[in-house]
Amino acid sequence: MESLKQYDEEAHKWLTENTSPYHWSRSHFRTIPNCDILLNNLCESFNSVILEAQEKPILGMLENIRMYLMERLRTKKEWIGKRTENLCPKIQKKLEKAKEDATFNIARFSNDSKFEVTHMYGEKFAVDLEKRVCDCRRWELTGIPCSHAVCCISVTGEELESFVNQCYSKDAYVKAYKPAIEPINGPNAWPNSKKDPIHAPKKLKLPGRPKKARRREPDE
Repeated sequence: MESLKQYDEEAHKWLTENTSPYHWSRSHFRTIPNCDILLNNLCESFNSVILEAQEKPILGMLENIRMYLMERLRTKKEWIGKRTENLCPKIQKKLEKAKEDATFNIARFSNDSKFEVTHMYGEKFAVDLEKRVCDCRRWELTGIPCSHAVCCISVTGEELESFVNQCYSKDAYVKAYKPAIEPINGPNAWPNSKKDPIHAPKKLKLPGRPKKARRREPDE
């Protein structure tokens, strides 16, 4: 924060007076979600695949989204069924990176499941394998053992994958994509309604070319 103040005093003032560090600093994030990501890429990715659907009338839009989700659930279910590893691929990649970084640490056994880890540049962190916590907080925030924890686990000889949070396992992935969207009949098979038909509202054509991309806020 002192570095930020020297770089831009107004930015430092805005952060300290108008916002809480619980919203923008990893040091204050809650550890319950097992996620330290601040992005909303999931929403942006979904919006990018329904651009065509957004231009259709309401029933056509919902039908387009329904078919996309039905295919998406099926393909994800088939994809995870072919994997033999117990962890999801991106989580496995992060774990491999933590293994590489663990070589720069030295773990010293304290008692029970507690370790003191010293980094090659002099930093020290306390690790408790039983509580699955490290003073660097990365393990609690992400649910994935940090390099300090990996160094300690290698000393005990236990299986590293067993210390990753269960939400990143193959079983959890299968449960997430287990529900299926059932197929439905088309409008030709729907029962006829005795009520008056709904007419489309009058379309107001605005000047200029219609915009498909989301309009960004001034501060983005």
